[in-house]
Amino acid sequence: MTTPPALILENVRLAWQGTDAPLLSITAHLGDKLLVLGRNGCGKTTLVETICGYLPAVSGTVGRSSRIGYVAQQLKLPTSLSVEAYFGQLVSLCADDVANDAQQCMELFDLKPQAKRKISDLSRGWQQRINLAQAWLGDPQLIILDEPQTALDPEGMTRLRSAIANSNACVLIFSPPQTGCETLIDTHLNYSELC
Repeated sequence: MTTPPALILENVRLAWQGTDAPLLSITAHLGDKLLVLGRNGCGKTTLVETICGYLPAVSGTVGRSSRIGYVAQQLKLPTSLSVEAYFGQLVSLCADDVANDAQQCMELFDLKPQAKRKISDLSRGWQQRINLAQAWLGDPQLIILDEPQTALDPEGMTRLRSAIANSNACVLIFSPPQTGCETLIDTHLNYSELC
């Protein structure tokens, strides 16, 4: 039995594009790691929101796995909760088998030492680790990372590299050029094939 692609874009035109813009077509499977580079304002976040279903495409077809992990460019975390309370809330929204997975996701980004602390008391870098860890929750088939390197220290970057490299999901990373994402991807893949 063949596994369906994690993401299919067929002749997609985004809301901000003019009628002369080239149409976008991509097919990505489990295990694929794709880097989308583009300057600010070129439509990376619009593409992310179209893939996630927040914005409709003007034309074309968008198909994706229903099991998605997503890291938004802007942090939106419940800062009044502790780290473990936040993950507890996420688990309560998921299937029963996700509780152990939440502990593994916290370990993936070394969040256990911060578990009892309120999110508001943590630095922007630690908050980004929380943001990243929640994207791996529930064994997603498609993980979408919009500028995931933001505010990460070297240890956080190392953990992100490892999480991406060891993921069985299709991982899409959206980044402006020259931010370190090129190195993040190049560590594990043939960068020239991605861009």
